[in-house]
Amino acid sequence: MIVLCGKQFSQKLCAGAWRTFVSKVEKEPYWRAKFPDGIASFDDIPTVTEKYDLRKYPEVAEGWFKKCGHVVKERMPYGKYNVHLFHFEDFKTVYGSDGDFPIRQSHHVIAQYREERKHLYDHVGLGPGQGSEWRHLRDIARGKAFALRPSKRKSEDAANDLVEIIKNNLNEKGEIELLPWLHRWAFESIGIVALNRRLNVLSKVDNELTDKMVAAAALTDELIALTTLDPTNMYDERFKQLVEAQDFFYSVLRKYIDAIKRDIELEPETEGVAQILLQSESCSEKDAITLIIDLFHGALQTVPLTALMAFYNVARNGDVQAEAREETKQRMPKKYSRYFDVTEPQDYIGSIIYETFRLNPPIIGNGRVIQRDLVLGGYSVPAYTNVILDFQVACRQEENYEEPLKFIPGRADPNRITYVFGGSKRMCLGKAFALRQLLLVVAKVIRNFEILYDGGEINMINQLHNRPEEPLILRLKPIDE
Repeated sequence: MIVLCGKQFSQKLCAGAWRTFVSKVEKEPYWRAKFPDGIASFDDIPTVTEKYDLRKYPEVAEGWFKKCGHVVKERMPYGKYNVHLFHFEDFKTVYGSDGDFPIRQSHHVIAQYREERKHLYDHVGLGPGQGSEWRHLRDIARGKAFALRPSKRKSEDAANDLVEIIKNNLNEKGEIELLPWLHRWAFESIGIVALNRRLNVLSKVDNELTDKMVAAAALTDELIALTTLDPTNMYDERFKQLVEAQDFFYSVLRKYIDAIKRDIELEPETEGVAQILLQSESCSEKDAITLIIDLFHGALQTVPLTALMAFYNVARNGDVQAEAREETKQRMPKKYSRYFDVTEPQDYIGSIIYETFRLNPPIIGNGRVIQRDLVLGGYSVPAYTNVILDFQVACRQEENYEEPLKFIPGRADPNRITYVFGGSKRMCLGKAFALRQLLLVVAKVIRNFEILYDGGEINMINQLHNRPEEPLILRLKPIDE
């Protein structure tokens, strides 16, 4: 009688799963040539232990891939490991095994903040939430509220305001740092869908509150990243910083919510996420506020940073810009033409956005705690291991894209590129909203300006979201009618 220890038994199960997998599909896994005789053990995964600047994680991860291959094991505190994955097949395997309650190991600092404030929050939110608590909020959000499409006229008016702001703030050389204005435009756009209100933040003056909100969201993102990747270093100090940022964020949105409640008492409203949630029998007021805060947090960085990098790439590729402008002119013959008056899709503008997601994604990837033993990259990875799906690195490899560092719209597979929004039942709920807003703002700016860039390759840093290390200055020339 043969008795298998836990690790051996786990590997036997994984081997059986691998044989079943191969027998059911014609295409063998990408790692088959490396492991022709079966699968390797968890201990065989190349291990990295060096310290690194967390802001430079994308560069570090690229180096790990080149040195070690598609699967790398990083030693973490308390004797644990993160497993980093760099292949789309492994991403699909992980998302496919998520089950009904996907788990991710991040946002603990937000969870602590909200758990310590039961007078403000019933639940910790969509980011840090797990299990039935996460499902409760997700089910509320997936209902009528988050399926709501914002007012087309209000959204377009906000984009038109951004265009005018850009014109009025170009310096004598026609230069501008777009990102602060894109953040304000994003804040205005989220206000439209979340609160059904124009917040009127797209002006040159009296925007200190908005700028503080954007700064608080950016600081929160950075602290989430730092406390997730380096949980034992300066945690208490970082938590204190987060408390200050989140207290401010809550206080501002609380005032908006209170104003909406007063309006609803006078006359029920059917537009706006907040209005729908506050009038729903299945959603408490605390949960409504939690979801609104999560919505603002999620969109205040992703959309502006993606739009900025789309403009950067367009500025460096004149032929791409010319073709995009022709498409926008067909849709909006006059600069004052309404974008939403035409319902046909913007195929080329859309391909610019997807190629930007591929080459300059707003995030490095996603994470999961796998809930059963999996074969990843030919290695047996046990259940409850934290895995990092390094989307950004995978998108920049020749095995996936010819000349991967070139910006070539039209080649990015949307089904693959949407991994930037996550996968399975935990995919970002704001995906459709983000894509609509990106199509709108990219089309509006390209229609109204020639976009130029005189610098070299920019350096990026990661603070949960990828952003330029230094301010990105573009030159914009208004286009005559």
